[in-house]
Order: sequence, then structure tokens, then C-alpha cells
Amino acid sequence: MSNDQNAIPIKLTTNPSEAQAHWHLVEQDVFEGLALEKASFIALATQRVVEPHAFIFFQGDAADAAYYLARGEVRICRINPFGKESGIFTRREGELFGLAEVVGEGHNKRECNAQAQIECCYYEISKDNLDALLARSPLLAKRVMQSLGQRIRFLCEQIENLMVCDVTTRLLKLLVYLSYSKLVDPASWSAPVQVPVRLTQEQIAAMIGSCQQTVSETLAQLEKDGIIHVSRKGITVLKPAEMLNRV
Repeated sequence: MSNDQNAIPIKLTTNPSEAQAHWHLVEQDVFEGLALEKASFIALATQRVVEPHAFIFFQGDAADAAYYLARGEVRICRINPFGKESGIFTRREGELFGLAEVVGEGHNKRECNAQAQIECCYYEISKDNLDALLARSPLLAKRVMQSLGQRIRFLCEQIENLMVCDVTTRLLKLLVYLSYSKLVDPASWSAPVQVPVRLTQEQIAAMIGSCQQTVSETLAQLEKDGIIHVSRKGITVLKPAEMLNRV
């Protein structure tokens, strides 16, 4: 793990060691290499399956549980007092979510909504059981701290992007965020990459601080430039290396 907290956001190069500086974008199953801890977690949790677009929790709900996503995609979003949605994260297989309000003291309320993008299978563990498990599993506690640190770093970059980047750059950065798991090997940067998360234009707009019309126009221009291809199956990055160079 890199200690370089001042690395330029998402400025990747063909140097693998420099690419590793973006540790906060490297995804792994939170239980990777922790088979005993995973077994203990599952023994204390309840398995649930939800249909696409179902809400797992709502903004304002009591934060009394955390979740491990075994299969599917979950969108974390927030609605402001004016009814406008802000997209924050997309949680994927192998990740914990619903953590931020649960790991603290006291009885907190949810700050965001969690909605299934596709059919999801997840494990729900109560706050008390999670606290007890982390207290006796220092390796898992360290992994949870790492996950939260990655998300804080990501949000800091999002704020910086909104302050200094135009819409095209913010959109390209989002595509990098979503595709990074397939781009960490420089050899893969010369081949088309399917963005593994499918988002509507409205959801993309919510994640980059724009509007649907501007996102539509920007996607069309990037497609005209030959960088991406948009279809019913989602977005394919045709020229990953060029995309990386432009951000």
C-alpha cells in the first residue's frame, strides 16, 4: 500500500509501480485470505436476496446493521432537501457497505440510500455482532479500516474533481473509477474494456455533478472521438490508454 497521499488523482502511467499509488481504487474481496473470519461473519449474519431496484435501506433509517455483498451491485446515493439525487458509490461483489454509521458509537441514522442495481444476494449483520467480531478479529478490523480509508480518499478526489475539472474530465474519471479493476495491468490498456457497472445517464449525472442532457452530449462527443462506444449493454472504452491520458 502506498503512503503517497498527495498523488495526482487518477493520473495513471504505464509504470506499474506508479499505478499502484492509486491503492484506493484497487478492489478486493474484504474477506480475501480471511476464510475463518468470513465463516464467522456468515454464521452471525442473515442471508437476503433482493430484486433489481429494491432498496436495502433508506436515508434516515436506523443504522443498526452492516452488509456484505455476495452477488450483485448496490448503488449508494443521497437525496438533498430539494429532491436532487447525488450518487456517491457503487458497491460490488465482495464489498462491505452500510459501514460508516455502524462503526461509530451511539445510535446513528443512515445518511444515504442503498439500492440494488440488479438482483443482489447479501449478508446482513447486526451492529452488536459486527462489533464483537471486529473486537476478536484484528485482521478483519484492519481490512474494514482499509476499506473506509479508500472511500474517504475517493470522496476527497470527487470533491477536487468538482472544483477543478470540466464535465468531460469528470466523466472520464468516473469511467476510470468504474473500470479500474480491469486497467491495473498496462498490457490491458490497448484493448477495449467493458465498463463493469451499468448506470443510466441520470445516475452518471448525479455522480459527476452535472445534468442528464450534458452527460448525453458528452458521451456522444466521446463516442464521436472514438474513445467509447455506447450500446444497450452499457459503455465500452475503446481506447483505455487515451482515456487515461486525458484525465
